[in-house]
Amino acid sequence: MTAPSAAFLTLGCKTNHYETDAIRMQFEAAGFQIVAFSAAADVYLVNTCTVTAEADRKSRQMLRRARQANPEALVVAMGCQVEIGDAATWADLSIGNARKSTACGQVIEALRQRGGQADLPACPATQPLELSAYDELGQVSSQSETRAYIKIEDGCNQFCSYCAIPLARGRVRSRERGHILAEARGLADRGYREVVLTGIHLCSYGSDRGEPAHAVMELALELANMPGIERIRLGSLDPGMVTDTFIRLAAQNPRLCPHFHLSLQSGCDRILARMNRHYTSDGYRAVVRALRESFSDPGITTDLIVGFPGEAEADFAQSLAFCREMDFLRMHVFRFSPRQGTRAASLPDPVAPQLIARRSRQMMSLASDMALAGHTRQIGRQMTVLTERQRPDGLYEGYSETYVPVRFRARQTPEAGSLVTVTGRHATADYLLAEQT
Repeated sequence: MTAPSAAFLTLGCKTNHYETDAIRMQFEAAGFQIVAFSAAADVYLVNTCTVTAEADRKSRQMLRRARQANPEALVVAMGCQVEIGDAATWADLSIGNARKSTACGQVIEALRQRGGQADLPACPATQPLELSAYDELGQVSSQSETRAYIKIEDGCNQFCSYCAIPLARGRVRSRERGHILAEARGLADRGYREVVLTGIHLCSYGSDRGEPAHAVMELALELANMPGIERIRLGSLDPGMVTDTFIRLAAQNPRLCPHFHLSLQSGCDRILARMNRHYTSDGYRAVVRALRESFSDPGITTDLIVGFPGEAEADFAQSLAFCREMDFLRMHVFRFSPRQGTRAASLPDPVAPQLIARRSRQMMSLASDMALAGHTRQIGRQMTVLTERQRPDGLYEGYSETYVPVRFRARQTPEAGSLVTVTGRHATADYLLAEQT
């Protein structure tokens, strides 16, 4: 009997992508045939996202697409939209975040109840965890990208007024350090040269165990001593928790990529307070200044929301000016969309959609200008690029230590996942053109 086939698709954050890789490994170990999401499959699993209205729309779209690809297939929705959205409407089976480690067993049981499969795989019995405990998915030794992601934490205690993620993911739960280090060793043994520490609220790693805000940097120093790990990158950081000690430990780490994604959301203190963000623009400015004093031209990237309820024209102008002052390498701009169950969904003074669209265009134009300036600074500089793929035009592409997107001409054919030294030659807003040194 041919083994049943399973196809996976992931939306949203790097933590979701990590979890999909872990679940895919469970299905492979159980004997499922893994196929592309575009292929005909017996089971389609969509790891959903609900961070924005657009993420909700895409999650529903992918579930419908799976149904259209094979009406007889088992369509499975997993993740955040299952917790607080309507994913169950579009799926045969819904698996929340606390039950992801049992996904393989749940799918096999659903197939068994359907019948028609004479010889189903076997999956180790696992128990779902409460959202008060870290759901250990096991060592993820094979990942879908050239850099390896290591999930070290789940959940968030911040409760920003616009964000539904604490409702979907629960409170902070940190992964056991021994499991993290064991996974990193396995990844290094399999040839991964760059690891990215990821989580829902990375700076809260260890806080549920009484550890300080710089605990993630102490972990990164341990990883720096591991043979085979040449680059360590951090996921999104809370600027209110990047302390002097955090920065000092970062500067002491010879393997740490000088790229810091500091989620700003607004450059206006009045709006930051309405968002329930736990810092001010002055505090954010001080963190950026300290990082730039400790590292030579680090990559500072951010997220920003435009059109938050009550954002007046003067507030937006202040935010725009602050972003220009910070001179970000990259800025992800989001239009505010109310999320059910959050405080922001019921705040007065909504911003008109046409104003939100205009502000988004202005902020994205600034983001493009800053990216071009940041890439231009790299002309003539040497940097190391983690090779990801070869493009149809023959150029290779990847990211530098500071997260500059680079396309380069190679003198010798580099393997995906290898580190190549290049020199910047020409800049655009989208990438830096370089050549192998």
